[in-house]
Amino acid sequence: MGLVEFGSIPHLQSIGFFCGDPKISYKYQGDTVESHVLILVTLIVPYLAAMMTEYCTKEKNKFDSERYEWLKESLRWYRQYILGLIFVFFITDVGKLLIGEPRPHFLDTCLPKEAKNCTNRYIDRYTCMNENESTYIIRDASKSFPSGHASISVYGSISLAWYLHNKCKSRSLLLMPVLQAMCMLWAMFCSLTRITDHRHHWWDVLAGSIIGIMISTYINGLFDRQKNDNKSHSTTETWSNETTDNGYFTAARLLNVVADGKNPSLNL
Repeated sequence: MGLVEFGSIPHLQSIGFFCGDPKISYKYQGDTVESHVLILVTLIVPYLAAMMTEYCTKEKNKFDSERYEWLKESLRWYRQYILGLIFVFFITDVGKLLIGEPRPHFLDTCLPKEAKNCTNRYIDRYTCMNENESTYIIRDASKSFPSGHASISVYGSISLAWYLHNKCKSRSLLLMPVLQAMCMLWAMFCSLTRITDHRHHWWDVLAGSIIGIMISTYINGLFDRQKNDNKSHSTTETWSNETTDNGYFTAARLLNVVADGKNPSLNL
């Protein structure tokens, strides 16, 4: 996909457009939330939040060998989180490349030659004539569906809110809901500004949000199941060791009692 993005292999043609379509006739006005800001927030904030949460909720009476268990636990969750984020990038990018829907500012950015002196005619093959923009910007003008800002921000926000809910159930009744609300507001802000900036249609944002919700639900559910399985295995192993130890000491007592010539039934 990266080869297609930067022009190393031929670009897939857009699905086409109608001449004078008002939905793609807006002026390009930039991004309220820049892509690099979205990526940095999505990568850094969840990791810092996970580390702080694990540190604040760790058990106080730990042996020295388990001193950094809180850091290991936060890294376990963050690894799953990054895996889901990769899925979000992949699915979103595949949708953009395969569908190729024109953005709301498509006509202003592309300046298609075929759109001149054309009225209400559908154009499926076109040539962009804008020489003031880079090839990447012009190609990006036909990658509206689905919204990457929506899929990424919704995935990150739901994943972090889910993590905080599971990790801090018995904590402050006010702090956790406030933090979770901030996560949701961030996702809403990133998603809705894509519409007000005329960078996406509303259905692009909806599709991106659905992608983020589905992948976040799957990844967090997977992490929860793995954690529960590990706890179950640890509990079973502990019970088995205790049973073995108790059996060993009981047998030892029996041998000692028999050796002393006493009635074992009275001392068990």
